[in-house]
Amino acid sequence: RYPEKDWLVGSSLPSDFNPTTIQKILNELSPESVRYFWESKKFEGLTDKVEPWYGTAYSIEKVSPSTIQVWMSSAPNENLHLPAPNVFIPTDLSIKNAQEKVKLPVSLRKSSYSKLWYKPDTVFFTPKAYVKINFDCPHAINSPETEVLTDLFTRLLMDYLNEYAYYARVAGLRYHVRCTDSGFQVTLVGYNHKLRILLETIVDKIAKFEVKPDRFSVIKEMAIKDYQNWKFQQPYEQAKDYFSLILEDQSWPWMEQLEVLPCLNAEDLAKFAPIMLSRACYSKEGLNPSDENSALVHYIQVIVFVQRT
Repeated sequence: RYPEKDWLVGSSLPSDFNPTTIQKILNELSPESVRYFWESKKFEGLTDKVEPWYGTAYSIEKVSPSTIQVWMSSAPNENLHLPAPNVFIPTDLSIKNAQEKVKLPVSLRKSSYSKLWYKPDTVFFTPKAYVKINFDCPHAINSPETEVLTDLFTRLLMDYLNEYAYYARVAGLRYHVRCTDSGFQVTLVGYNHKLRILLETIVDKIAKFEVKPDRFSVIKEMAIKDYQNWKFQQPYEQAKDYFSLILEDQSWPWMEQLEVLPCLNAEDLAKFAPIMLSRACYSKEGLNPSDENSALVHYIQVIVFVQRT
């Protein structure tokens, strides 16, 4: 693909714009020169070749001109359409004015149930934001069972957000939800203009969290494999977990977590999630700890304040 002198740089080396070469490649992208790969267990025993590296069985056939003609004359598939508008694409890339150079994060707001810290970027001056939200949930670390349920909660939450992942990534936004030693954490990084929309989407999924049994089964199976593979991690990664067991008051070994995981079902998580979130959003100032929804809605208002600032 590249001459020897360019092996180390490959496609990273900028080259001159050559419309003739580009058009030549585009002209090759035609139905007459199409090549497609079809993988299926249905072809077992029907192939006549074996590739020499992995021993994979395969066959090569020419696409007949009549088949190509049928493809070309067929009407477009009604399910083939342009994607929906991407609401996460930023249009305002202006830089927010920082009044003064701040070396340390500044506390903007503090209440009995939340703390808000802010630090402007006074070094790189890019129209991007980094938002990290820690949900402190006392019920999340009470036992190996609750710790595993919290893990399943974050995994399912990421699974439910998959429909937004592609659009957010294309628009320069990344997000992640993970467990912490006190609950779970939501992180968002990228262009700040539409970051609030993504943030509200994530928080809305948290507030209206429900357990879909079919997805729970898939996520649970993946989690079991991950816990079983713990002992195959690099030694330094295993050492970090043992450090946590020694240094933290409420930390549980993976063996105990793996022991309870197979016994958990979708109903267990459905009962646990609102209990966990109710304590995360509890406030002594007029919030009823038994009313999970009103508490979380009040907390959402505080979270959105990050972007307003």
